[in-house]
Parts: sequence; structure tokens; C-alpha cells
Amino acid sequence: MAEVLSFYQLKTKRDVALEKKLLRTLSLQRVTAASEKFTKKLFPFADDPAGIMSDGCIDFAIEAFLAGGRYGESSRYGESFDNMKKRSSQEEDELIEELAGCLQSWGTMFRMEQKTSALYPFAKDFLSMWWQEGFRESEKRHKLRLH
Repeated sequence: MAEVLSFYQLKTKRDVALEKKLLRTLSLQRVTAASEKFTKKLFPFADDPAGIMSDGCIDFAIEAFLAGGRYGESSRYGESFDNMKKRSSQEEDELIEELAGCLQSWGTMFRMEQKTSALYPFAKDFLSMWWQEGFRESEKRHKLRLH
């Protein structure tokens, strides 16, 4: 007897396999260095011995990387980068809003309060960089036929 799977289960299974493949290519040292540099740029005088801010930024960077990788899978069908960027704008905006909110709360925690509107461009640049990195990695995997 064959096992019956729903489309949702198949999609989830395929997404997990893709994420595993993408995460194998991601360098934790690069992500860590980039997140520490990012937090030091925003909060230069904050003493974060527990690494709360950099760990949070690492989580957001990985999430943006995986989102870019998922959309990069569609590049094999000939869709342009700009169209995919537009299609993913809602998901990307949600990540940016969450990161900006976390940055604001971390700033409050270290008594370095800033408005969310001032943190938004920094969060957008940081997450866009990792989204594009994931997209390029997925596109490269497809071109090398590693899918």
C-alpha cells in the first residue's frame, strides 16, 4: 500500500530538504562577524557580554538567507531577480519590522533608546544583504545542478 501525502506535507518536506542544503553552504563565522559588526555600528557603547543582540541578528540573518534561497529556486523558470524581490516584499517587510522592533527593545535594555524609524534603514540593509546572498546561493546551486 502506498502512503498518501497531502500537498502541504510534500511542500514542507521539500522546503526542509532545501533549507538543509542551503544551510550547509552558509558560514556561521561570516554570519557571526557580520551580525557583531552590525550591532557595534548601531550600538557602539553597548556592553553585550551574553551576545543577546548578535545572537538575535544571527537568527534574522539566517531567516533572510533561507527566504532568499527559497525564492532563488524560482529563478530556474526564468523569473527575473526584480520580480522575485517584488513577490517577496511582504515577507521581507515583516522580517525588517521584527528586526527593527528587536533592535529598539535591545537599545532600551542598554539605555540607548532610538526610534524604530531610525533603525528601519539599518535593518533593511542588513536583511537585504542576506536575502540576496541566499538567492545567489540557490541560483548557483541550480546552475551547478546541485538541486
